[in-house]
Amino acid sequence: MKTLALYFSLLTIGIICSSSVPANTTPKKLSIDYCEVYGAIYLEKDRSFADVRVYIEESEGLAKMQVFKEDNALYADKPGIWYITKNRNLANYRVYIEENRSFAQFSIYYIDNPSFAGCR
Repeated sequence: MKTLALYFSLLTIGIICSSSVPANTTPKKLSIDYCEVYGAIYLEKDRSFADVRVYIEESEGLAKMQVFKEDNALYADKPGIWYITKNRNLANYRVYIEENRSFAQFSIYYIDNPSFAGCR
């Protein structure tokens, strides 16, 4: 009789606990607008750890974003201005450079003048 009561109480607790958990608990991967990628950037070596994947264009006309590499993190405050950091924990975004354009989320072109940096 005690075994039956224990079984019933465990079954009741299991039903109560399982009903409070949503059916779909897998986290959704948020898509990042490429114009929001600026600030401290860490160049990731592993694709699976990256927030975004980019392809470096050879032509400025084909790129979705013109990127200026800033030497000071304080000035990397607008779209297209990146401060490349060596510390992953200090980065705003982790970027993986794709070799193949079809795997990239967007393409970039490095420029020499910060006034032309930005997205299209």
